Amino acid sequence: MKFRKLSIENYKSFQFHTEIYFPDGEDGKSIFLLGGMNGAGKTSIMESINYCLYGGKVDDIYRAINRKELAKGNAAVSFELIAELDDGGELIVKRSWSAGVADAPKAKDLNERLIVVRDGKRVSVQNQEMWQDFIRATIPPGITQFFFFDGEKIQEIAADDHSEVRLKSSLEAALGIQNINQLSSDLLYLKQEERKSFVEISDEDLLFKESELKKEQAKLIRINRERDDIKGELITIKEQNDDAKKRFQAIFNRDPESRDTLRNMEKRRIQTSNRLGQLENEIRSLCEKSLPFSILGGLFDGIQRQIEEERESLQYEAIKEHAEELAKKIVRVVEEPEPIYTEKLSLSKMVELEQRIFNLLREGDAQAATEKILNLSDRDAARILQKLEELESSDVFLIKPLIEEKQELEIELKKIEASLNSGVATDSEQTLFGQLQEEMESCSTQIGRKTEQLRILEEDLLSLGKKIREIELQIEKLYEKHNVSKEKSDFINECDAIASLLNQFIVRMRKNKVHHLQEKTFEMYKLLSSKSGLIKDITVDEKSYEVRITDRNGHEIKKSGLSAGEKEVFALSLLWGLSQTSQLNLPIIIDTPLSRLDSTHRDNIIRNYFPNAGEQVIILSTDTEIDKDYYKVLASHLSGAARLVFNPQQELTTLKTGYFWEENNG
Repeated sequence: MKFRKLSIENYKSFQFHTEIYFPDGEDGKSIFLLGGMNGAGKTSIMESINYCLYGGKVDDIYRAINRKELAKGNAAVSFELIAELDDGGELIVKRSWSAGVADAPKAKDLNERLIVVRDGKRVSVQNQEMWQDFIRATIPPGITQFFFFDGEKIQEIAADDHSEVRLKSSLEAALGIQNINQLSSDLLYLKQEERKSFVEISDEDLLFKESELKKEQAKLIRINRERDDIKGELITIKEQNDDAKKRFQAIFNRDPESRDTLRNMEKRRIQTSNRLGQLENEIRSLCEKSLPFSILGGLFDGIQRQIEEERESLQYEAIKEHAEELAKKIVRVVEEPEPIYTEKLSLSKMVELEQRIFNLLREGDAQAATEKILNLSDRDAARILQKLEELESSDVFLIKPLIEEKQELEIELKKIEASLNSGVATDSEQTLFGQLQEEMESCSTQIGRKTEQLRILEEDLLSLGKKIREIELQIEKLYEKHNVSKEKSDFINECDAIASLLNQFIVRMRKNKVHHLQEKTFEMYKLLSSKSGLIKDITVDEKSYEVRITDRNGHEIKKSGLSAGEKEVFALSLLWGLSQTSQLNLPIIIDTPLSRLDSTHRDNIIRNYFPNAGEQVIILSTDTEIDKDYYKVLASHLSGAARLVFNPQQELTTLKTGYFWEENNG
């Protein structure tokens, strides 16, 4: 794989859209030198590639948006990477973050968008996670740390004597061993999943179910026979019942009544007779208590009027009798306690007023004079009026509906008694009537019982038929599982056999890979180190990946005993060995690798490492790392060069064609 173009927009100091092309040289290799002073954006190139391929946290992306554009409300950043795959195909990955039209956008407003184009065709991004997995499989992030690295990664590897142990999982991923381990884990998972649903079906299981089926089928035959017998009995009983009905009709010239009907009729007769007795008692009671008074009901209104008129007449007579006293009291009320007139009446006026009131009271109402017929006291009058009210509200007036109800019940009782005695004249007929009724009642009872038995048997037959069908289906599935269980058993055994082979393969592969790693590491170390003659061998432990360096006398040399330059040379050698051993054709991107090295080591790396690091090498350097002299040495191997120019006043990075000292500053 080779990177062909990287595009950056609105990321850190790359305010505007910037494109970097990585061409091939005449030898087919792509060794590209990108220069830049400290702070010009070299590290941003490495970050852009990682963000484009693998994405990142929105908080980190938000903080890296160009400050000027963010102040304008433009919270959008985008990366695009075009790569040529090993099969000659083209892969385009474009990833962007945007806050849309949000006012004062924040990190939480950023929305990520991923576009993947394969060989000119845009793939579906409905399942973004699926295509992210595709990118991770094509360019594994756990491995890229050994292909995209800077001085810090070199220092991490060179830091102490056991750094390789901490990087074990990453080293195994780079060597391809992790993939085999994953394959082994997947195989184990498949085997466990098969075991979950694996049910071994034996011949005995099939025989047991078939025996259960035969048992239920025999039961079905027995119940069918029992049902047929009951149907026959039911037909016979119905015929007997029909014969008894015909004889009854012929003898008594009427349809027979069932025992329940006769029982209900007798019950109605008793209830009607009882109700008649109750009505007679109620009518008798009303006649004894209130009937004599109710006969005089038409005179009640006249009596009430006479009593009221006599009482009013008595009241007027009392007023006349006390007229003088009342007149004086009325006049005093006019003056006391305060006069009701503006001016106080004179004595003569008061006397005149008193006389007028007296005359008025004495004269009274001429119509109020009533002849005293009853001449009752107030107490007797009140008692008589109360009694008249009680008579008006008494139940005596209900006697008519009670009599009407009694007449209706008497008619109904006669009909019931006539129906019960219809057609039965002599004792012998009465006896025959009872016998036929009993025979028909017995037939009806038996018909009901047999019908219920038949219903239960029909339900049993339905349930049994359903159970038989379920057993037949179970047997059919058992036969299927019997065949499948054998296949699954063979599959599980094959999984065990393959897992065993994979474990053996991992052991051999790790041994071969580690051996190849130490050979390639030592090969590059001899080219780069100024003390390579003092070192006899570099070995890597097959299990821990701990690196052991031995001198010509067989004594171990600790990394901590090496100089800073030798440590970095060792780290570069190990990284080169990993890239060669992994057989992954990925670009090598190196950021400021020479800052801590002396001239001898720099010269070795320029002449021996950069031209041979890989099919594509992208070098990010300052003018002091690869200076004019080193540039002249490296120039013949380069397929292209450019430099990043940073304007401090504008806080802007732009791309210029050519390295620092090239005449073409395009």
